[in-house]
Amino acid sequence: MSAYLVVDLDSHDHDAITGYRSKALPLIAEAGGRLVALDDAPLQLEGWAAGNMLIIQFPTMQAIQDLFASPDCAPLARQRQSAAGSQIVALRGFEPA
Repeated sequence: MSAYLVVDLDSHDHDAITGYRSKALPLIAEAGGRLVALDDAPLQLEGWAAGNMLIIQFPTMQAIQDLFASPDCAPLARQRQSAAGSQIVALRGFEPA
């Protein structure tokens, strides 16, 4: 079942985030991930004031867990964390019965 990584970034260093993405997106693709939404000005309807939002589809929740546990991910996470505040959640996809 597909799974989705939902990321809300509050970037304070645009150049560093651009550099981070140039390294992170190929790693995400290697893990089977595919960027399905990227919006630096999402429409706020209710709840939190979102910053730069991304949604990435993966083939499984395990693929997300494996990516975050990989040794290649740790230095990128540190780079992201130094350039932006982030909230990241993983959601299981929905398959109607």
